[in-house]
Amino acid sequence: MATSIVLPIKKVFALVDSQIVVEIKDEHRKLQGRLIAVDEYLNIHMDETTEYIDNQRGRNLGTVVIRGNNILTIAPVI
Repeated sequence: MATSIVLPIKKVFALVDSQIVVEIKDEHRKLQGRLIAVDEYLNIHMDETTEYIDNQRGRNLGTVVIRGNNILTIAPVI
């Protein structure tokens, strides 16, 4: 019985052009927006981004690029 393994990078690539929430390391900050692009290092480009600090809505940031090593979690908005 063969099982296929889906790599996390493929899951993130599948989220391109959908709404996501990204949690940033050591800052209690989350960014919500539309994923435009992602690369092999999990650097991501988001548009229509809103900042949330301790679950309180913050600033509208617009277009942002986040370096992959600063990301704690990436999740689709449900």
